Amino acid sequence: MTVLDRVNDARRTLRRALVVAAVLEALCGALGVVLAFGVVDALFSIPSIGRMLAPPLALLAAVALGFRRLTQSGVRKDVESVALWIESRFPSLNYALVTAVDPLYAGRVPEIERAASRVEFEPEVSRAARRAVARPGAIAGVCAVLLLALPDGALGRITRSTDRDPLGGGALRRSSNALASIAVRVVAPAYASLATQLLDDPASVRALIGSSLTIEGRAGDAAVSATMGIAASESQRTSNRWTMSIVMPSTPVAVRLHSGAYERLLVLEPVVDSAPVVTMTLPGRDSIYRTPRGAVQLSAELSDDFGLASATFEYIVSSGGGENFTFKSGTIGGAQFGGTRGTIGARFLLDTMKLQGGDIIHIRAVARDRNTVSGAGVGASETRTLRIARADEYDSVAVDAAPPPEPEKNVLSQRMLLMLAEALQKQRPSTARAAVVMESRRIAVDQTRLRKLVGEVVFQRLGENHGEEGDALERRLDRPVNPDSVLAAAERATTNTADKPLEGEGDETPIVAINKPLLEAYNHMWSASTELELGEPGKAAPFMRRALEALQRSRSAERVYLRGKVRTVVVDVARVRLVGKDKGASNERAPRLALDPARLTRLARFDAALALSPQSPAAAVDSMLVLRLDLLDHDRVAARTLDDAANALRAGRDATAALIRARRALSGGIERRDALSLWGAGW
Repeated sequence: MTVLDRVNDARRTLRRALVVAAVLEALCGALGVVLAFGVVDALFSIPSIGRMLAPPLALLAAVALGFRRLTQSGVRKDVESVALWIESRFPSLNYALVTAVDPLYAGRVPEIERAASRVEFEPEVSRAARRAVARPGAIAGVCAVLLLALPDGALGRITRSTDRDPLGGGALRRSSNALASIAVRVVAPAYASLATQLLDDPASVRALIGSSLTIEGRAGDAAVSATMGIAASESQRTSNRWTMSIVMPSTPVAVRLHSGAYERLLVLEPVVDSAPVVTMTLPGRDSIYRTPRGAVQLSAELSDDFGLASATFEYIVSSGGGENFTFKSGTIGGAQFGGTRGTIGARFLLDTMKLQGGDIIHIRAVARDRNTVSGAGVGASETRTLRIARADEYDSVAVDAAPPPEPEKNVLSQRMLLMLAEALQKQRPSTARAAVVMESRRIAVDQTRLRKLVGEVVFQRLGENHGEEGDALERRLDRPVNPDSVLAAAERATTNTADKPLEGEGDETPIVAINKPLLEAYNHMWSASTELELGEPGKAAPFMRRALEALQRSRSAERVYLRGKVRTVVVDVARVRLVGKDKGASNERAPRLALDPARLTRLARFDAALALSPQSPAAAVDSMLVLRLDLLDHDRVAARTLDDAANALRAGRDATAALIRARRALSGGIERRDALSLWGAGW
C-alpha cells in the first residue's frame, strides 16, 4: 500500500469521526435547551406560549453547534490537509508525508516515500477519531439521563404540542391545593373526526355535544369532587394525579370542583351539530308542463359542519280535486358521502309516473349528517312544484287571478258537513244520546252559517238587500225573526222566476242563472238545520244531499271569464269621513320599557366582580364565569370576552385590556353625552 493510499484511509476515518462528532454536538445543543426548559417548567410552570419556543430554540442550537464543529475541525476534503494534520502529530516526518502526497512529487522521489512509510500514524488517527466522538457522546448521554429524571410527562409537555402533559409544569413543587392547576382533555365523538384537544388551566371548555371530557390535576391534601347541577361525582386518584371524566351536556352548565376548603368553577359550553344545508340548483323555479312527457334534471348542493352521511331527492305527487285527493311519494337519486361538502343529481322521468292533467309534483332534496350522539341531523332544500296543465286551461284568454266564486266554496263546505253528518249517524248506535245531540247541534251551527251565506248571495242578486232575514236583523231587532217569512220569500223567488227575468236587470252581475238552484239549496239547508238541532243527523242527511246537488247545479250553470283587469275601487272619502263614534276618552298609555332591562343588572354584576379582583382574584374569576354562563344563550360575543378576562386573571397576567373589552361588550356600546345642552351658555 502506498503512502497516498494510507493517507486517504486516514482521511476517510477522520471525516467519518468528524460527521459523527458534529451530529453528537448538535444533539447536545438540542438536549441542553430542552433540559433547561424542562427544569424551569418543573419548578415554575412555564406558560404555554413559552413552551412553544422550546422546539425552535433547540433546533437552532443544534444547527449552530453542528456547523461550528464542521468548520473548525481543520480536516477538509483534500489529502494535503490530512497530511498536514498527521505532520503536526509526528514532527519527525519533516514534511516528508506532505511531499509524498503532493501530485508533483508523488512516486518520483523514492527516498521521500521510504521516509514517510517508516512512520505508523494509523493508531494515532484511530485514537483521535475516538476522542472526537467520545466527548459529545458523553455530554449527550448525561443530558438524556437528566431528561429522563424529570417528572412524568415533562418531556412531552415541552417537545410535543399535540400530546403533551399539561400538568407537568411545577411538578417539583407540591401544593396542598389540588385545584391550583388543572388540565382538560377533550375527545370529540368519532363521527366528527376532530383531533384531541388539551386545555391548560381553562376557565371554560367549548366542545361538541357528547364529547368526552377528562379533567386532571395534581393530587393535594384532600380528594376532589364535582357538582354539575344536581348531579355529583368523585375523582379517581392514581399516584400523584387525580382524574375525573364527564360528558359534554346539551345545555351550558357550570361544574363546581371541590377539594377541602378550595373551590373552582369550570363552565361547559356545548357546541350544537348543525343540520346540513341543502340548496336546490335544478330545477331553478316552479314550472308548468303542458304534457307529462320527458325528464326533469335534478341537482342540489350540500354542506355540513362536521360531515355528510347521505342525501336523496323526495317527491310527492298529488292527484284529484275538491276534497278527494290521492297522494303517492317516493325517493330517487340516493347517494352516500364522506366529506363536509358534496352535490347530488338525478333525473325525474315524467313518462313513468302515469301523470294526468292537474297533477302536482313536489320535489325537494334531503340530506343527513353523521351525528350518532343526538341522532342524525336532517336538512332539506326549498320545495320545487311542477304542475301538469289541464286540457281546459287552454280554452280561454289569459286573465288576472281572481278568488274562487261563492258557489265553489259553498260546494266544498256543504260536502264536508254532509260527511260529518253521515259519520255521526254511523256512530249513533254506540254513542250516548247526549253526545249525539251535542255533536249534531255543532254541525247545525255550521249548516246555519252556510245557509246565511247562500241567502246573502241570492237576495243581493234579486235586489232585496240582505233579504227578509237581513231586514229582521237590521231593522226589526225589537221583535224576533220570523223564519216562515224568509222561507216564503225563498219560495216566491224560486217559483216566480217566469214572471221576473233573472238576467241583465239594471246593474246586476251577469251570473243570475244560478239563483234558482241556490234558492233550492237554501230551502234544503233550512230543513237540514232543523233536523240537526233536534239531534237527528240521519233525517238531516237527505236534505243535505239535495242542497249539495243544488249547489253543484249552480256551480255548473254558467261560467264567466273576466277579460282584462278588475276596475280599481275608488273610495268616496267625503262620504266615509267622520262617520265613526267618538267616545271622548283616550286609551291609557303604558310606559315604554328599556331596550334591554337586564343590561344594568349585568353591568352591576361585572362591576362587583371587578371590585373583588384586587383582594380575591379567584372569587372574581368565579363571578365572571357565572355571568358568562348566563350570557351564553343570547350574547355569545360578551360571553367570549368574559372568558378571556377570566383566563387572564387566573393566570396572573395583566387583564386591563381584556376587562375593558368585556365591559364594553356588556354595555352594548359607548353612550354619548353632550357636555352642554342644545341651548348652552352664550345663547
